[in-house]
Amino acid sequence: MISLIFASTALLILKNLAHYLAQQQSIKAPILIVEGWISEQALNEVIQHHKKTGYQIIITTGGIIKSRNTTKYKTYAESAAAYLRNNGLRQENIKPLSTPESAQNRTFLSAVIVRDWLQQKNIKTKQINLYSQAVHARRSKVLYEMAFGDQYQIGINAAGTEEYKLDHWWQSSSGAKAVITEIIGLSWVKCCFYPGPYQSHQEKWGVY
Repeated sequence: MISLIFASTALLILKNLAHYLAQQQSIKAPILIVEGWISEQALNEVIQHHKKTGYQIIITTGGIIKSRNTTKYKTYAESAAAYLRNNGLRQENIKPLSTPESAQNRTFLSAVIVRDWLQQKNIKTKQINLYSQAVHARRSKVLYEMAFGDQYQIGINAAGTEEYKLDHWWQSSSGAKAVITEIIGLSWVKCCFYPGPYQSHQEKWGVY
């Protein structure tokens, strides 16, 4: 009986693992941060989300594009911003903030870049929404909370994916790979990741 309960509980946890990682916890906020590496399908979701919500500022993030796909944009931040502009969003509302090459965790460094820009512009809002891709969402939220600290409230939106179904993630290699990778990554962030002191050299560059 105990073995049956244990097995049933384990199966329930595994079945809902992708939904846990693809966290949906949007809040009312004037600023939306879009992780620039997300798919075009996800960017289309961002556009529809903005039409319903009406953000004052949309910030796109991301580092250098290293893939072989031809593009005139050097970074994911610039590429995502251009896509949003070319598909109906007002140019003056969109600010690309590219992430430099660094030994620091890329998502965390993107959060630091956004945080510092908001402070430099004296933007005092403490409510921010983040748009990520599927099962990467929860880890992104944790890293942004680390960068911004307790004074900020970070909401999260997880875009869908055509590569696998969240309800049946284990039935495809892409789903299994994504979920396992994110579980390992999230566990490492929570137990082992130390970003360095606020505004330190280590916080931005990942080295002392």
